[in-house]
Amino acid sequence: MQAEAASSLGASLGAERVVAALKSAAAATGSDFHYLLGTAMRESSLKPTAQSSTSSAAGLFQFIDQTWLGLVKEHGGQHGLGNYAAAISKDSNGRYQADAGAKASILALRKNPETAALMAGEYAKSTQGTMRASLGREVCGGELYAAHFLGPDAACRLIKAAGSEPTISAASLFPQAAASNKSVFFHEGGAPKSVREVYDWAMKQPGGAGTVRIQDAGTPPLTFDKARLTVATAQDAQVQMLLASVMNWQPKHSAFSSLFGNQDKATPSSAMSFSPGLLGLLSDSKDATS
Repeated sequence: MQAEAASSLGASLGAERVVAALKSAAAATGSDFHYLLGTAMRESSLKPTAQSSTSSAAGLFQFIDQTWLGLVKEHGGQHGLGNYAAAISKDSNGRYQADAGAKASILALRKNPETAALMAGEYAKSTQGTMRASLGREVCGGELYAAHFLGPDAACRLIKAAGSEPTISAASLFPQAAASNKSVFFHEGGAPKSVREVYDWAMKQPGGAGTVRIQDAGTPPLTFDKARLTVATAQDAQVQMLLASVMNWQPKHSAFSSLFGNQDKATPSSAMSFSPGLLGLLSDSKDATS
């Protein structure tokens, strides 16, 4: 019993740190807290040290090596990572490089929740602009998640194909992504999923149908009682769904199958414990965007 209680407390405190990091990153980068939280839930079940078994992806947001090196190169200087940014160069093929020692240290930052959240915020903000320009309209949370998963250019191809050729095989359009994420691109029997099916999968992002919002900064601290009341009486449907997702979400991303001992199907995870601090953080973020 004591061991279980200690484990539960540790998980709660870990989640509290992650949510605080996401909230801080949203304020620092102008990105949407709800989107960041939903993506971290979906990518790693809020586990900062998560490591993919099928690719180089790691950390809260499962950034692969090249994406992470590019983010640190472009945005690291804004967030106290100037030395790391300076150690990264781009070769003639457009690939990011760093010497072995520096590269290992830079990639390890993916498992630091504060740094990962900042880079995810910057990535979401820049990706949203890229997609808006390509599609000629605003993008919703699920479409932005597709860009996190596939990259912005590929996500725009997916979105356009889902509208014009919804029945074609998604794996034929994105063979590299399909090879690393078979459960996303193929049915259990091995039949390929259509681009519409993969698009619908991306839209399962908590709050996925809603337009991604800019997070406001600077809200007053809440008491625990007020936090509980705010969560219980939240009128914002997106926040209500998000809070329910935080409590009940179970990982389904194939990249995490090895973490949960299941290669194809979702494995239930215990519901997150809502400590006073975590309730306050979530409620505070609800108030900031109401």
